[in-house]
Amino acid sequence: MGLKLKNLLHICCFTFFMLAGCAPARVKQVGLDNHALQTRLPVASLLQAETGDEWVLTPGPLWLASLRPQQELTFLGIKGAADHAYGVLFEIDLDNDRLRYLPLPTGESPLSILTQPERLAVLEKQVMDWPEAKNRFTDLPVRDISLLQVKERLTSPIPEPKQIFAVAANYPSHLFIDLSLPDKPGLIARLKKARPRLFRKYPPVAAPGDSTSGQEDYTDLPGPFGSIMIPAQVQIPALEGQNQGVPGHLDYEVEIAVVIGRDLSWDVAKTMNDTELNQVVAGYLLFSDAKVRDPQAMGKILQVFRDQKSVPGNPYRVGEEALDGTLGIWNETTCHWWSYAASWGHYTTYGPLLVAASNRTAFPPRMIVSARSYSSSAERPVRPPQDVPLDQLLLRQATVTTLEEGYSDALIWDIPAIIRSLLDPADNALAFAGEVPVLLAGDLIALGTPGGTVISAKPWWLLPMAEDLLFWKGPEGFYDMFFAPTEGYYLHSGDELFLWGEGLGYQLLRVDEAVSE
Repeated sequence: MGLKLKNLLHICCFTFFMLAGCAPARVKQVGLDNHALQTRLPVASLLQAETGDEWVLTPGPLWLASLRPQQELTFLGIKGAADHAYGVLFEIDLDNDRLRYLPLPTGESPLSILTQPERLAVLEKQVMDWPEAKNRFTDLPVRDISLLQVKERLTSPIPEPKQIFAVAANYPSHLFIDLSLPDKPGLIARLKKARPRLFRKYPPVAAPGDSTSGQEDYTDLPGPFGSIMIPAQVQIPALEGQNQGVPGHLDYEVEIAVVIGRDLSWDVAKTMNDTELNQVVAGYLLFSDAKVRDPQAMGKILQVFRDQKSVPGNPYRVGEEALDGTLGIWNETTCHWWSYAASWGHYTTYGPLLVAASNRTAFPPRMIVSARSYSSSAERPVRPPQDVPLDQLLLRQATVTTLEEGYSDALIWDIPAIIRSLLDPADNALAFAGEVPVLLAGDLIALGTPGGTVISAKPWWLLPMAEDLLFWKGPEGFYDMFFAPTEGYYLHSGDELFLWGEGLGYQLLRVDEAVSE
C-alpha cells in the first residue's frame, strides 16, 4: 500500500509539473506594484489597460518627465559628428519640446567630474541656479535637443566600463514569483545572512571549456536605443562533460546599476565600514541585464542528475532546504556558466542618463519598469503566443528599487554587502576567471531584477520526482520540457524591449536577427 501511495503521489506531482509547464503565466500580475504604477509614473496616460490582463505602454519623450536635474545632478552622452561627447542636464522643457544641457569640455567625462569635489560643486550650483537665472547665463554655451530626437541624439553617459558585474536573486518578487519559492516568514532575513551571488556580465566570458574565439563579435556594448542581438547558438553543459550547442532563449531584465567611482581591492575594502563603502558609488544608471536562460536551466537539471548538493560550508548557502534547492549550487563552475549566459551576446545596455550619488550614504528609491513587444513580422523565428497583442509594448515588470525595510520588494542585499562579496577572496565564485576581481573606477554593478521575467522555475523538489517517474528521459529531455511551453514568450527577432527608471530616462531596444558566434 505504501508503494502504491508513493507512486500515486509521484504521478500527481508530475501531473502538476506538466500542467504548470504547459500553462505558464504570460503576465505575472502579482509581481507588478500597482500602487507605484498609479503614483510614480511621470504621466498616467503612458499606461493603458488592454483586453484581458495586459497593460499597453506608450513609448516616447513623456517618460522623461520624471527627470529632476535641480534635485539630482544628471549627466548624458550626446552623439557627435565623429565621436560622442558628454553634457550636464539643465532642463526638461516639455511645453517647448526641449532638453537643455551644458556640454562638457573635451577631455572631461561625468566620471572624471564625480571624482573632483570642487568641479562638481560648480556644476551643481549652475544647475540649481538655472531656473531663476537662465537669462543671466549668457556666458554658458547651453544647447538643446528636441525631445523627439532623443533616440537619435543620446547615447551612453560614461566611457565604456572595463568591467560589469551583476547580482543574482536580489528581489523577493523574483524569488517568489519567477523562482516559485514559498514565501515563508523569515526567509529573506535568512538569505540576507548568506553571501550575495554575483556574476560577470562584461567583458564577454566564453563557456567553460571553450576558447574565446569569436569574442570580438560581442566586445561593443549597444547604446540605450540600439539593437540587442541573440547569438545563433549558445552552449549548455552536458552530462558527459561536453558542451552542446542550442538556440538561445533570451530573457529581459530591467535593473538599476551603480557606477563605481574609485579603484578598490579587498585589501582596502575589508577595513572599510558600510558608510565608506556606500561612498564608493559615484552614480546610478538604468541597466538592461538581458541574458540567455539555457545554461542556467541546464546547469540546474544536471545538478539533479549528478545528485550534486551544496557544500555545507559554502558561503552562498542559506541553510534553508527550499531556498538552497531553488537557487542551486553556487561555485566557480556555476558562476562561470551564468557569466557566459549573461555576457556572450550583444545585449548589455546602460543609460542614457547618469545621476550623481549626491548623498552617498543613502540609496534613493526609484521605480523601474520594463515592457516588451511580440513582433508580427515574418522575421520572428518563433510564433508569438496565441491571443497576445502584437507589435505593442506590454508591461512585464514594475517595482520600486529601494532598501527601505517597509517595502515588500525591498532589495535583499545592500551595496556594502555586494561589494564585499565581489572582492572577498575566500571561496569567491568569481575566481573562475583566474583570480578574484578588483573594482576599477567606472565599473558597473547591476543590482538585480524584480519579478516578471519570462523564466518560471518549477518548485525545486519537482524535478527529482519527475526524474524518478520518467526514468527513461535524460537531461536533454528535461531541458526540452522546460523551454517548450514558453518558447514564444522569450525575446526573438523583430521584438522590442522598453525600460524606464525613475529619474534615469528610458531605453528602447530592438531585437535583431540572430548572429553566429
